[in-house]
Amino acid sequence: MSWLAAIPSLDTLDLREMQRISRDLLDHLAQDRKLLTRLVDEIQDDADRLANSRITLHRNRLCLYQAPDRGFEIRMNMNPRPENQRVPHNHCYAFATRVLTGGYVHVVHHRTDAWEGPFSRDDLEPGIVTVEQPGSAYTLGPAMVHQAVMEPDTVTLLVRGPRRKSFSHAAPELMPAHESWPAPTTPGGPGEPAAESRPATPDEYRLMRSYLYLLDLID
Repeated sequence: MSWLAAIPSLDTLDLREMQRISRDLLDHLAQDRKLLTRLVDEIQDDADRLANSRITLHRNRLCLYQAPDRGFEIRMNMNPRPENQRVPHNHCYAFATRVLTGGYVHVVHHRTDAWEGPFSRDDLEPGIVTVEQPGSAYTLGPAMVHQAVMEPDTVTLLVRGPRRKSFSHAAPELMPAHESWPAPTTPGGPGEPAAESRPATPDEYRLMRSYLYLLDLID
């Protein structure tokens, strides 16, 4: 944990600097099974990290570490839903990721209209297409539009920087039907419609932890 406390700030607009710091961080964490296990185990006793562990339209995620004073958060993504991953989208922040298991086809799109604001399917052209495998890593800025269609049992580490935009965007005509969105924690309960993203319950956290153990990623 002292090693994590010494990670420099990622509150920078220099994407190459973020890539340099994040690559070292993710490589170290991917190879430190003991620390990875500890970070996963601590979530159950940390209300903030549990609240930031989410069930989303695209996948599930655990919040492993938060450093708001240094502008970053470390996440672990898993349980991909391939049928919901065909939507080109961008993010409110720069991020770096590293594949632990599985893999995916990754498409970075070129915008033909502009580099800011909403976009549609007609505003995009495929730019770079790669096949990401265990050990693959890359960094993207908040202006980049991308999509990833993942194999089953794909698990990735991700470090995100601070928010740089007020909202992210996805091609609206390609969004999955509401029937495929994460169900509320109390189906039919008042004020709990299906949402693109919601906090994981303690039981869902435990299922994710067991899943990582079965994949031999943690002890």
